Amino acid sequence: MDTTNDQGTNESIKEIETYISVKEVMTEKVITTDIEESALKVGKEMIKHNVGSIIVTKNDEAVGIITERDMIKKIVAKNKKTENVSASMLMSSPLIMIKPSTNVIDASKTMSKANIRRLAVMQNGKIVGIITDRDLLTIAPGLNTILADLIEMNRKQNVTAEEEYEGGICQRCGYYVADLAMVNGRILCESCRDEEE
Repeated sequence: MDTTNDQGTNESIKEIETYISVKEVMTEKVITTDIEESALKVGKEMIKHNVGSIIVTKNDEAVGIITERDMIKKIVAKNKKTENVSASMLMSSPLIMIKPSTNVIDASKTMSKANIRRLAVMQNGKIVGIITDRDLLTIAPGLNTILADLIEMNRKQNVTAEEEYEGGICQRCGYYVADLAMVNGRILCESCRDEEE
């Protein structure tokens, strides 16, 4: 076992935790859409602003997020017409949020545990930014190795621990549900388990 490499990795993690917060690497450009908006309008807004996700609001309060993947999974793959699908049908909810002062290692752990690639950054009740897995990978040479180790470590820990959770995010549909179970190495909700079998 190479303890020199482990020591170097631990020192790198400590340095990153000490010096780099989410605020330093997040994207401050946050695009929002109303929960009643059509998928067509959502898609046009994403293209107009050149973003891969859009925050969904209800009465000016953030309630979910729509990603490019949501558009493909819930519209394109199901051959639905965009004008017949609303933002509420597309969004992933609840929205997982962190503070701007959160260090990037904790942010990456949150992404890994929730199996998501984006986190909303909230301060004083308002969304002030978005941080993505790509943002995290660009902050330091070699961080991708550290993040890969963290993700693998969390996956190994969660294989047994996940059974104890009363609720969580389904790794197939991305929805937060109370009933989760392990099927073929993935944590799935009841609907996705039925489709998997």
